[in-house]
Amino acid sequence: MGAGKSRLGKRLAKRMNFTFLDADKEIEKENQATVEELFATLGESGFRALERKWLEDLDTENAIVALGGGTPCFNNNMDLILEKGKSIYLQLEPKTLVDRLQNAKGIRPLIEPIKNDKEALLSFVEQKLIEREQFYKKANFTTKAMSLSAKRLDSLIEVIERL
Repeated sequence: MGAGKSRLGKRLAKRMNFTFLDADKEIEKENQATVEELFATLGESGFRALERKWLEDLDTENAIVALGGGTPCFNNNMDLILEKGKSIYLQLEPKTLVDRLQNAKGIRPLIEPIKNDKEALLSFVEQKLIEREQFYKKANFTTKAMSLSAKRLDSLIEVIERL
């Protein structure tokens, strides 16, 4: 959450002349409900099952896909992600993620109750990173995502094309 997956994904897709897909938005369209509503009615495990099904059905040909931060961590999704395409881990410091999350416009179900409590949010983000790092590190490529300049974006595209 807050790493800039959608923003970078759109930029990469445009530069590579690929389609951009945001997994959460696609799942919302398919289910005619927001992620927040899906979490509320199905719980996290129900949402993760929808996410897995969406990944299984996904055609990744000429597409850049922004996945939710938890996607690689459930239902052996990371293995499926690596089978279907190339994966990039956008790495950021917890404090930077907290700043971004507190300033974000949309609702994020996992952090909504603590969004305005910086200390609690930082603790949550640090804990999630500890839990999820093992999955994120399986990505084909890891990059510091603080600020990706056009030059660095071009370098990233070159690396992706070589993978």
